[in-house]
Amino acid sequence: MKFSFCLISLFLGSSFINAPGLRGASDRAQSPPPNIIFFLVDDLGWTDINGFEGPNGETYENAGGEFDSRYYYTPNIAKLRNAGMRFTNAYAACPFCGPARASILTGKYPARIGFTNNNTHDQNQGTGPFMPSEMIFTEPVEPDLVTDLDPQTETSIARALKPTNGTNQDYLSCTIGKWHVYSEGVTDCGPEAHGFDYNIGGSFRGQPAGGDRPGWDFYRGSAWSNVYFPNLENPNQRYGSGWPLVSDSHSSSSDKNFEKLSYLSDALTHRALEFIDLASQQSQPFFLYMSHYGVHSPMQAKRKDTKSDGNITVEDEEVHAEMFAQRWGQDGRHEIEPPPDSKTYRTQYTYASMIKSIDESLGRIMNQLESTGLADNTVIFFYSDNGGVERNGFTSNNPLRSEKTHGYEGGTRVPLIVRGPGISANQTCDVPVTGPDFFPTILELAGIEMSAVEKASNFGFSIKEIDGVSLVPLFCGERSAFHRENNPDTSTDDGAIFWHVPHYKHSAPYSAVLKGSHKYMRYWEDEENLKNRREMEDGYFMSGKELYQLNENLGESADENLIGTNLPLETELETTLFDWLRRVDAKMPTAISRESKEGFTRDWYSTWIAQADPTKNYTNPVKEAMNHALPGDTITVYPKNFKNNGAPPKAPNNVTIKSIHSTAP
Repeated sequence: MKFSFCLISLFLGSSFINAPGLRGASDRAQSPPPNIIFFLVDDLGWTDINGFEGPNGETYENAGGEFDSRYYYTPNIAKLRNAGMRFTNAYAACPFCGPARASILTGKYPARIGFTNNNTHDQNQGTGPFMPSEMIFTEPVEPDLVTDLDPQTETSIARALKPTNGTNQDYLSCTIGKWHVYSEGVTDCGPEAHGFDYNIGGSFRGQPAGGDRPGWDFYRGSAWSNVYFPNLENPNQRYGSGWPLVSDSHSSSSDKNFEKLSYLSDALTHRALEFIDLASQQSQPFFLYMSHYGVHSPMQAKRKDTKSDGNITVEDEEVHAEMFAQRWGQDGRHEIEPPPDSKTYRTQYTYASMIKSIDESLGRIMNQLESTGLADNTVIFFYSDNGGVERNGFTSNNPLRSEKTHGYEGGTRVPLIVRGPGISANQTCDVPVTGPDFFPTILELAGIEMSAVEKASNFGFSIKEIDGVSLVPLFCGERSAFHRENNPDTSTDDGAIFWHVPHYKHSAPYSAVLKGSHKYMRYWEDEENLKNRREMEDGYFMSGKELYQLNENLGESADENLIGTNLPLETELETTLFDWLRRVDAKMPTAISRESKEGFTRDWYSTWIAQADPTKNYTNPVKEAMNHALPGDTITVYPKNFKNNGAPPKAPNNVTIKSIHSTAP
């Protein structure tokens, strides 16, 4: 009996959280739960693969065939797409790595966890690419961060897949590749502490090290070590009882054994094939979190794709390098048009080779599922943690605005494909979905009720804190059964998706909400300052408030910022956003402004400003602002905590003190 979760779900007539699990007791007895592979790529842009198109079917000059980009050669990703469902409005929960991954693993928005920046972020950095002399509103001693995904307070997918009150079969779980959700020196927040049976290649590090130093060629194997990639260096190491030794059957014709696997993505894939073998031999359902380091920098291609200098050349048709270069030159939003023989172009060819290596990895895994007879009962998710990187000439996200680290579509919109039993082939879905949705989706696929996880938890796991919504109804084509209800007490935020980045990371701090096709952004910086700050890699200027209709302006052109044209809609979206920020207790950047009664800004105060300017020797910005206040002044406080502003301090005579949040709807 082939397991079909859609048919069973429809038969039960239930939503995931409020009703019985996906499979009833009789179903579990007759059919095994599905295997689950979450294939996660690092920094892969929405337009970086063969086989993706816009939400309305646009192909954006992709003239090589049906939805064929021509700029990248990814036949295995296209094969997966043709066999499953592609989501044309899929988003990352954060436009950069660590928070996006924490969201995937826990089903929560980064703002709820407090994990809103990478674990390697310098708390005193703050300014991103901006010089201190350019800063007006800032608090680079930013909100206190959660830098470690703590297993004592958070439940990962792997732990949730363990037996809970006898309701499900134990999943064998393995994470391979990038982990990146704890800090250097922390010993109890790795994958093993989060319920994974095996960890191969995952540590606190967010990327292979790069540079010109001898022996630091990490993608291409000359410096592999357990320091950087745990459990990857020794080809004959057993990771646990029954783990198979390396076999030539898993190697390509040009790489006959593990020692000769000359590329990091290949080595990680090799271990993935071994893990699938192990699970198959034990007849145990498995969860594989296949988290590639590619296509994150450093840019390093496979040697077999390169010439003697280690760079892809125009003549190499295998990676469609020439087509990629042509695309960049036709991108009207960018001024970077180097000559074909320039180093910048060769970097782009190398990026194309890295994408090709990811596609090859997916192909080998799909072939392994076929050879072991597991393909018909395995669900594969293909997803990127955030948008592509345009700076340094790596790629172009055209027609999307901006790139990784930014809140615009180029940083948050990502490819998503899901293939599995019960999903009809070659389907598309335009419903907006996001990173937290994978946690409840995977649990429903496994037949696990959220209430059972909550009951078994000994540290306060709560269904109410899960922000994601199971995608299973969408897999079944039951769009009407998919309900994103963010706050049960109101319907104003139904269907909305949120972002919150209270840091300077190539952008000013911001929060955003997407509801339907309207996207509202609120930057947490002085409006006048933003008017003079160009978004460095993109050429646009940021505004304090921005509103876009994505169906008509997918590229979020600043010329079509709708702020001021529809006040009721603007108020509705800002109210929805602020209510959510309060509900998740979002941490905020902080500063104090002092204005005259005419609205002229007299001064700004923050601890960082005092640090940057030795002549300002104060430590309490609010007190200092009150000491300087003149009759008629207004002191505005940007508090660090959105939810509990607290009563403002008593103001001097004829001076007003207000919280910026109290002025919100």
